[in-house]
Amino acid sequence: MFNSMAQTLEQRVEQLEKLVAQIGSGSAGRAKDPWRTYGVFKDDPEFEEAVRLGREYREQQTYDKEIAGS
Repeated sequence: MFNSMAQTLEQRVEQLEKLVAQIGSGSAGRAKDPWRTYGVFKDDPEFEEAVRLGREYREQQTYDKEIAGS
């Protein structure tokens, strides 16, 4: 995409500005809609397992373990 030897700094900056504008015009411009993904993991056994494992991990943690691990 970039041929840095053959391009001037001004041309390279111009290309970068265009790329940043393209990235910025993607999903960042849309308002977040929490209802769009609501219920997407309903009845998903893998998600339920991840929730269970996370809960189990949190229940095993104590303040002393957190301090010792940092």
